Amino acid sequence: MVLKSDDFLANEIIGIIGAGFLGRTLAETLIEHGFPKEKLMISYGGKPSTLESIKKAGLIGNITDNKVICQKSTIIFIVIKPQSLKELKNLPFTNNSLVVSCMAGISSASMEGALGIKVFRIMTSGPDTIKRKKGIVAVYPQNDTLINILSFLNLRVHELQDEESIHVFTVGVCLPAALLIANKIGLNIEDSIETIDKEYCGFREIYYWAKNVLPVFDSEKAQTNYIEHMSTEGGITESIVNSLKSGDTFLDSLRKGIARSKEISTFAMFALTGDDKSND
Repeated sequence: MVLKSDDFLANEIIGIIGAGFLGRTLAETLIEHGFPKEKLMISYGGKPSTLESIKKAGLIGNITDNKVICQKSTIIFIVIKPQSLKELKNLPFTNNSLVVSCMAGISSASMEGALGIKVFRIMTSGPDTIKRKKGIVAVYPQNDTLINILSFLNLRVHELQDEESIHVFTVGVCLPAALLIANKIGLNIEDSIETIDKEYCGFREIYYWAKNVLPVFDSEKAQTNYIEHMSTEGGITESIVNSLKSGDTFLDSLRKGIARSKEISTFAMFALTGDDKSND
């Protein structure tokens, strides 16, 4: 797919604040789909390893100061860790730009309070699924331009009716690793999915996505490595995996994942509001 001159993005300049794996993936996917490279700006936090990854991605010429990104971009994706949000508070954001937060745990209201502008929030599946054109994304609140951009990147969009639903969606993104363990143990999966789907309309669709996105493994070790790779220390997938391994039902494990997502959100909010005392 290549952009045409009259495409909905033809007059846009896109800035990406944060060049970790997800930030770089968004940048590369935009370019891959025909977005002009010269109209794309990215920034990073200064880590040498991130700079090397930017070079490998061919994006070294796109590195731009955050202030310039705010001044010139019509669309801005914020892809940084919650504790780094304080570094953005004095930047010249304006409501003339569509500002999108990809930050885990920070509500759109908190983002708006910190930056003084309207902020839309998204939660994506892993960068590897985006690269494979099998990504999904949750959006809150609804915005047609944002949905068009995400669809343009071959992401399957889920429009959330309320922001709290993002915790359930996040657990859905963690399903691939959980399904591998649950199937191996022989747990009842379908009834659990049906129960969660009654509480969060659309969860069954995410379940189907999770089954479809699982790679084909050539060995038991490859499968184990995949689960370990998906299970970030202290994260939601790890919480679900540990729950399953401890003997919990699939439903109880999913509920513990949802609870862990809410805990992480609370910790992220503390990092946003309480960092002055912890970092002096």
